[in-house]
Amino acid sequence: MPKMADTVKPASQATVMVVNPDPVRREYLTQRLTASGHEVESFDSARAAIERLAPPRYTVVLVVHHELDNMTALEFIDEIRARGVFLPTIVTVPPHAVDAAVEAIRRGATDVLEEPLDDRDLEESIAVALAQAGKPVIAAG
Repeated sequence: MPKMADTVKPASQATVMVVNPDPVRREYLTQRLTASGHEVESFDSARAAIERLAPPRYTVVLVVHHELDNMTALEFIDEIRARGVFLPTIVTVPPHAVDAAVEAIRRGATDVLEEPLDDRDLEESIAVALAQAGKPVIAAG
């Protein structure tokens, strides 16, 4: 996996909720985002994340599009919106998953990133999400 480039610096810091059932990917994203100066709290399940989801604790949600304990990223977005939580949300999708990407945007995702994640794209997506923080939008990794 690529390492965080020294030249990639976040425009500002975020508190990122990472939701990913894969322990290796979850740890990698946590380390990568922490190295970029962000605070990170990671979860292996959507239910655990939803239980801890309380703005303004988090400023950005990064959720993977894969199955999350009987809930997809799209259902996760629907669930947190139904609870009145409108955080900028970034969804990661497998390569060429156009349908999933379009549906994530329709359901309120701020951005969709194709896996494997590019360091610069991730930081730019977080910067956009931070710029939209406070607006009614939403995002998972």
